[in-house]
Amino acid sequence: MKTTITYSESIRHHYLRAKESGKLRGEIYKLTPAHIRKLCLNLILEDLAHTDKIIMKNFFEIKSFDDISAKIKTYDIDGFRPICKFLKKENKSIASHEALELIALIIDFHPRPFRCYKDETLSAETALPNEDLIVKDKNVTYFSNSDKGKSDVVVKTKQIKLFAWFSNASAFNKLLIFGSGFLFFTSMLLTVNNVLNNKVKWMVWQDDHYIEVNFDTKKYDLNQLKYYKEDRIKKFKKIRPTCEYPFFNLDRNIRVWYGKNNKKELEYFTDLGRHPETGKTLKPITQYMIAKYICNASPL
Repeated sequence: MKTTITYSESIRHHYLRAKESGKLRGEIYKLTPAHIRKLCLNLILEDLAHTDKIIMKNFFEIKSFDDISAKIKTYDIDGFRPICKFLKKENKSIASHEALELIALIIDFHPRPFRCYKDETLSAETALPNEDLIVKDKNVTYFSNSDKGKSDVVVKTKQIKLFAWFSNASAFNKLLIFGSGFLFFTSMLLTVNNVLNNKVKWMVWQDDHYIEVNFDTKKYDLNQLKYYKEDRIKKFKKIRPTCEYPFFNLDRNIRVWYGKNNKKELEYFTDLGRHPETGKTLKPITQYMIAKYICNASPL
């Protein structure tokens, strides 16, 4: 049976295995509260999934994700200590379910959150569909496991028979549904119009950097066209670093991220983000990767 106990054990096992294989993010190789905070600040700059944003909102106790950066910076750093102790195996368990979900996020454990772990047929996109849903929602119940002295989580989901409800709905409710559909269709038409008139800015990946382009499906495939982001244009480049490349700043901040292309070849970039070809999140460079794949030396 999958419980929060087996969930926490699986998360810690994933962390220890990733640490041994050199696949952890660089910010948490040295496990301290300060490094946990730094990793959280870096994570919010990435294209997080909807469920991952909710995990961070629940842990930092905020209503809007727009407030997350300021909250992390002012968050009491001692609040990260239980996370460090849990991963170091100094504590057998962690009391806060929100903290456990945050750990799953920062070490990239899958499946997450707990609802997806308990029911692997449930996708992350549908696990927490409501932007305002939090762990202590009415559909989530905590109960004590007297045999083990632990807490489990039971998720109760409401099944709505949509078509049966629609057929029984009043004429007024049906009118509201059709009205909403009309507004949505109108909104889509306006969006298409903006695209056709180039009011939306676009960019494509060219060799080793992004360039700004017009929306032209004759010249570019749809999967090549991406919404224009100024920081991607200015900061995100593909590089070919040598062993002497400055991989870290003086304060040890990472300057290089890596990932594999469609040919399974390692490629290196100057900023965090997703690989332009595969769409997978890039990983921060580590001393292990530098020694083995760039300097062609035996890893420490």
